Amino acid sequence: MITSFWQRLKRPGSFTRQVSSTFFLQTVSVAVVFISGVLVARRLGTEGKGVIQLVTLTVSMFTLFLSGGVGIANVYFIGKQRLSIASLTAASVTVTLLASLIGLVLMLALLGSGLAEKVLPGVSPLLLLLVLAMLPLELFRYFCLTILQGLQKFVLVNLLPLGYALVLLLATVWFLWVKSPGVVGATLAYLIAAAVGCAAAAFFVWREGGVFWPRWDYPTLRLLLSYGIRGYVGNVLQFYNYRLDNFLVNYYVGVSGVGIYSVAVRLAELLWRFPDAVGYVIFPKAAATDHRTMNRLTPRVLLITLAITSVGSLIMAAVGKPFIIWVYTTEFAAAFVPLLWLLPGVIMMGAGKVLMSEIAGRGLPHYNSINSGLALILTIILDIWLIPIWGVVGAAAASSIAYTIVFIIALFMYWRVSREERVGSEP
Repeated sequence: MITSFWQRLKRPGSFTRQVSSTFFLQTVSVAVVFISGVLVARRLGTEGKGVIQLVTLTVSMFTLFLSGGVGIANVYFIGKQRLSIASLTAASVTVTLLASLIGLVLMLALLGSGLAEKVLPGVSPLLLLLVLAMLPLELFRYFCLTILQGLQKFVLVNLLPLGYALVLLLATVWFLWVKSPGVVGATLAYLIAAAVGCAAAAFFVWREGGVFWPRWDYPTLRLLLSYGIRGYVGNVLQFYNYRLDNFLVNYYVGVSGVGIYSVAVRLAELLWRFPDAVGYVIFPKAAATDHRTMNRLTPRVLLITLAITSVGSLIMAAVGKPFIIWVYTTEFAAAFVPLLWLLPGVIMMGAGKVLMSEIAGRGLPHYNSINSGLALILTIILDIWLIPIWGVVGAAAASSIAYTIVFIIALFMYWRVSREERVGSEP
C-alpha cells in the first residue's frame, strides 16, 4: 500500500491537475494554520496576537535572508536536470549550517547591543532565542521542499506543509488551552511544528536520493549562488514589501495595532491561495518547457487567475466584518476597514505572482528583483507617510498601492520577455 501511494505521488500529472491539487492542499493547510491563529487571537488578545505575529515574521525574515537564494536555485537546476539531487542536498546542508552560525552571531549582536528592544519592542529575549532555535529547522525544511518542487512532486510537496499545519494546531491547543503558558507556549508550538516538518521533508528527499552529509563542493555552491542570488534579492525585497509594514505598525502604533493589522492581512492573503498555487507550478514548468508553449499558456492562466481572485475579493468584502467579529471577537472588529483597503492590491498582486514565477522559470529572476526593489522603496515612503496619519489603515493603503505597481511592472516585463522570444524564434 505504501509503495503504491509513493508511486502515485511521483507522477507529475497535467498542468491543470498540478494546479488543482496544489490549490486544494495549500488551501487546507492555510485553513489549519488560520485556525491556529484564531486560537492564539482568542486566547491572547490583540497584544498577544501581535507579539506572535512579530515572532513568526522574524523567523521568516531570518530564514529568507540567510537562504542565499539556494532554494530558488534548487527548483531551477532540478528542472533543467543540470545538478543531481545528492549534490543539491549536500549543498543545502552546508548552507544551512553556515547560515545558522551567521544567524547566531546576528541574534547575539542584536541582543547584546540592545538593538533588539528598539527594533522589536514587546518581544522578549526568550522569544528571540526560540526564534534562533527554529532557524536551522525552517531553513532546511524550506530547502527540502524546493528540491521536491523542482521534481514537480506537487501532491507530496503540499502534503508536507499540511502535516506541519496539523502539528502546529495540535501543539497550539496543547500549550494555550491545556498548559496556558501564554506567548512562550504559542512560540513553542511553532518550534515543535518546525522540527516535525523538517524531519518529514528530509525523509522524502532522502527517498529521492538525497545525501545529508555537508560537503564543501565549491563549483556546485558557486553555480547555486550565481543563479539564486538574482532571485534571492527579489524574494528578500518582496518579503519586506509584504511584511515591513508590520514592523512599522509596531513602531508607530504598538503590538495591539500589529494584532489588528495581522488579521486584516491574513484574511486578504487567503485570496492568494489560487495565484500561489499557479505560481508554484508554473515556475518549474517554465524552466522545463519551451518558450513558445509558455507564451500560449501563461496569458490564459493570467486571465483565469484575475477572474477568480476578483470574485473572491467581492465575497470577502461582503462577509468580512461579520466573519471577523464571529471568529476573532469584537476586539478585532477594527481589522475590517484595512481589509477593504488591501483587497484591490491583493487582486493585482495575485496576477503579478503568476507573471513573476513564469519570468523566474525562464531564467530571469533578476527582473523580479528590480520590480520588488522599486516596490519596496514605494512601500517604505508610503508607510512612513500614511501610518502616522491613518494607523493600520495607512499601512493597508500603502500595501495596496505598492502591490498594484508590482503587477504593472511585472506585466510590462513579461510582455518584453515574451515578445523578444517570439521575435527570436521566427524564421
